[in-house]
Amino acid sequence: MKCPEIFLLLPTCSILHEDRNVIDLVLLLAVALTTLNESAMKTLKDYWSSMEAPMMSKHICMWKSALAFLLKANVWLTFIPGMKAVLEVLKYLYKCNKRVARSRKVPLSEFYVEEIGLSPPLLQQDVTLWRQLKWGQVQEGDNLPPVFCRYPFLLDLQSKINIFNYDAAITKITHSFIHDQVTAGLFQNLYTQAPTPIILLRLRRTALLEDVFRQLSYADHDNFKKQLVVEFVEDSKQTDVNKRDFFLHAFNELLAPESEMFMYNDTQTMIWFPSQPKVESKQYFLFGILCGLALNNSNIVHMPFPLAMFKKLVNMKPTLDDMIEFRPTVGKSLRCLLYDYTDDVIENMDTTFCVHWDGVNVELDPQEKGKPVISANKKEFVDAYLDYAMNKSVERVFEEFRRGFYKVCDRDVVEFFQPEELRGVMVGTEAYDWDVFRQNTVYDGQFHVGHPTIVTFWEVFEELTDEQKKAFLLFLTGCDRVPILGMEQVRMSVSVLPNSTQNHLPESLTCHCILMLPQYNSKERLQSKLIEALKHNRGFWRE
Repeated sequence: MKCPEIFLLLPTCSILHEDRNVIDLVLLLAVALTTLNESAMKTLKDYWSSMEAPMMSKHICMWKSALAFLLKANVWLTFIPGMKAVLEVLKYLYKCNKRVARSRKVPLSEFYVEEIGLSPPLLQQDVTLWRQLKWGQVQEGDNLPPVFCRYPFLLDLQSKINIFNYDAAITKITHSFIHDQVTAGLFQNLYTQAPTPIILLRLRRTALLEDVFRQLSYADHDNFKKQLVVEFVEDSKQTDVNKRDFFLHAFNELLAPESEMFMYNDTQTMIWFPSQPKVESKQYFLFGILCGLALNNSNIVHMPFPLAMFKKLVNMKPTLDDMIEFRPTVGKSLRCLLYDYTDDVIENMDTTFCVHWDGVNVELDPQEKGKPVISANKKEFVDAYLDYAMNKSVERVFEEFRRGFYKVCDRDVVEFFQPEELRGVMVGTEAYDWDVFRQNTVYDGQFHVGHPTIVTFWEVFEELTDEQKKAFLLFLTGCDRVPILGMEQVRMSVSVLPNSTQNHLPESLTCHCILMLPQYNSKERLQSKLIEALKHNRGFWRE
């Protein structure tokens, strides 16, 4: 192919965006493109990398449309070579898009092919085949179906979450079976309890962190991938409520200043790993395990880290934007230094490569103490500052945290997520939509949308403050944040509290998102009893 430019022109032709031409034209074009020689491919990639966003979108659209057509028509297994070629072309485009300046980048969402996630059986089969290939149980071959897990940039957030949950469920089952078969053999002649398919934490509410850290310290690391069950000494029941209860209070204690595990930003709203840790490194390893257990068991937790932490978890480098998020004053000053200040201003600032971070003065260039910042080395200074604050200063404790996290979660699946997505999945969002919440509510037993108690309840709810509404969400679900996929994921069911009187408080079953409401005889009583219940934080955490 002496003229690779033809591949730049054809995707702009409307005829190639029509379903009727996918098989006879687009698939053949994809195969031809992926067989270009090295020189022609380099030329093509350079062209793609220099494209403006609107033109790049046209190219992406053509190949995505072909992929979607084959999936919707359920004929993709008939055209395996062409399908694989289309996937490879989209991979080329994705990588080229990553190379361009931010102002010209196409949003990652433009690569999403929703049709991949519309069939849960397809995703499950795909994950299974992907795993079998990674474990060497299946050999590569021309007739092997394409594996979408190898192209995670095509997966929308719902698909990624489904894959993560399915993979975690399979891992729990297979890991428990294999590990327990081996362990059972070792202990078959001893007077000991047989291995279980769960990891059980038996905790005292009054010594939560002490108990959980001790038990995690002595646990077999293979058990971390099993299903988590939490039991409180004060109440031997094992329910999902206990699990949510445990994560809420454990993270509240861990992130409190008294734990001395983290440094805080100037406004005390975000945390970061300390450069001078006051606790043992092992504590960060155990904290990583806790975060992994929360994710692996679908529990949103309070983790007010900047995006930099989630970037580092998926092996991406923090940037100046991350410093601006964590320390706005410092970050914005560095940005001004890079882009706004003139040479004269920089030299008159009398700034050196010595910075103050986490209570300590640090020489960013140990070979030249007091090295002045000038226009010629301003980028070197900013890069060194960011690298120290986000990487070097926290390397030891962060590596312990990451090691613990990946003792629970599979790195290759976690890395499907973009950092923003991973943060949302782990800590939720604050995208509250109370209208959607009300629309999704269902009623049980005597209650219905027009029942006087229900009408009054919503009148009272609308009059709550924003903080009280968040407290209600906490009371109902065990978390005051919204799942990353939106308020649609929160579906409340309201039923009558059995055997209740006018003096009873509303109650909730957080594991099922059920509000149990007495039939109060006035709006004032309903309002006072609801607010009193919310002040208890959550009804099922009782000493």
